[in-house]
Amino acid sequence: MKKLGIFLANGCEEIEALTVVDVVRRAGMEVVMISISEELQIKGAHNIIFQAEVTAKEADFDSLDGIVLP
Repeated sequence: MKKLGIFLANGCEEIEALTVVDVVRRAGMEVVMISISEELQIKGAHNIIFQAEVTAKEADFDSLDGIVLP
């Protein structure tokens, strides 16, 4: 199974980040939501709060087949 990392930051456009996560998961790929800060909680541009799975310091980039920068 292919594995994709998606970087998340406070202030990101929720649709640009979370739509990619949804579509890629529906396609059967694994997605790792990666916070670029040291906090897992992300607050989007429209004040929607969602959770990353790992921080960039914790992420295993060698296991990823690609990355998305929304």
